[in-house]
Amino acid sequence: MIKVDFKLNKKLEILVDEKYFNSNVQDVTEEYIAISIPTNSGEYLPLSSGSIIDVIYYEEENIYKFSSTIIGRKFENIPILLLAKPEEIKKIQRRRYVRVPLIKAAKYINLKNEPKVNLSTIDNSKYLKAVIIDLSGGGMRVKVSEEIKDNDFLLVALTVNEEEVLIVGQTKRIMKDNDGRFISGLSFEFLDKTTQEQLIRYIFQLMRNQMKKI
Repeated sequence: MIKVDFKLNKKLEILVDEKYFNSNVQDVTEEYIAISIPTNSGEYLPLSSGSIIDVIYYEEENIYKFSSTIIGRKFENIPILLLAKPEEIKKIQRRRYVRVPLIKAAKYINLKNEPKVNLSTIDNSKYLKAVIIDLSGGGMRVKVSEEIKDNDFLLVALTVNEEEVLIVGQTKRIMKDNDGRFISGLSFEFLDKTTQEQLIRYIFQLMRNQMKKI
């Protein structure tokens, strides 16, 4: 079985009836993992001893999924639930590099060999249509109709949770499909930490939807 070093204050998500509740690790012993009462938008999740739950545990770079049983409660400054140590743990993937497949409309401008751009001066009429095929914290694959070349820089605008995000990526491994459209990997360049975290949270959402099927 995969061994996981559960650490204090690390994030957990509890899945019950297709809904995710946030929690974190409060204590770890040989017999149990103690967690804070799971919440979602201020709503507490009522769980009693014997309840079986699905848990997602986040490390710095990895995500794990397992099932567990509530074996008790205690109170140490805050109310705490005790989870039985899992018998089986599934490792999802390194969160930065996992590629999540999706088909999502986007738009782009080919910056050619000029990756530095003043976003406030972008002419929206110059955007062309693109389709995102997959997405990770470090890059994506896109499909476009116009010819692009290796190492071109593309400014891609995509919608993430109703907010437009602008990303510059450098083209890699370009190929043509049967319809003559260009498919290219994009390696993100100049990606600030805030935007990267926004993308990673979005990737988590996509992964959670997929993990419901696991």
